[in-house]
Amino acid sequence: MYLKKSLLVVVPLILILLIGALRLSAGDMKLDPYTMKDVFCRFPFAKVIPLDDGNTWGLMYADTYGKIHLFKATEKGWKLEWELTNLSSKVRNFFIRDVDNDGKYDIIICTFNGRVLVYSMDDYHLEWEDLEDNFSSIEAAAVANVDEDPQPELIILASKHIYIIDGLNKSRQWTSEREFSASEIIVENVDKDNQMEIVLNTGVIIDTRFLNVEFEWGKPFGDRIITFDMNNDGYPEIIGEFADYSLRIFDVYTQREVW
Repeated sequence: MYLKKSLLVVVPLILILLIGALRLSAGDMKLDPYTMKDVFCRFPFAKVIPLDDGNTWGLMYADTYGKIHLFKATEKGWKLEWELTNLSSKVRNFFIRDVDNDGKYDIIICTFNGRVLVYSMDDYHLEWEDLEDNFSSIEAAAVANVDEDPQPELIILASKHIYIIDGLNKSRQWTSEREFSASEIIVENVDKDNQMEIVLNTGVIIDTRFLNVEFEWGKPFGDRIITFDMNNDGYPEIIGEFADYSLRIFDVYTQREVW
């Protein structure tokens, strides 16, 4: 319900800004990528991205109908650069990352009905789709480097199990035996060890070295979570936001709620 409400707010706002920008003349256009990043940084389904080797920029967003749109900023306003309309499902998450460590950005898309796809940012062709796992659903996803190789991994919570997929060869590195539930995943070093942790918004932290549950709280961190070093001790706290806009701050190292 919270996700649906967010989508209903985000998509109309995006369309309003796009329509407004299209009406601007070249002399009146004041928008820049830094302003747009500030506007859209809170929205998980909209991203400001560089285009043409960083010479221009664009806005990519997923709508409530399961389509992804990329608009390019020009002196005459916004131009539709690319559109993906055949996902047959709403988008759960999408990311802009160099997933195979070839120096070029990719578009990683996860859908509600279990599809995982990677598109090239160069010419927008489909580079890879996961046809082996046959996920029935995807609850959450993240893209991060959780081991010592150069490329990031896809961390996917699908059908209540966590899967780690190598970004280069797309092989499955790990599948959790235990079932989990979550609507958000972040990957961060939130304690004083040397490796990253997989943090589920439902209050579970998984060690990426031994792939075991390092900590489990009896309540969720938040509906939406980020990490930030609030007390300047060198290790970030988990900051959670709830549907009623209340906040919770949790220190993993001391294993206590600090606010």
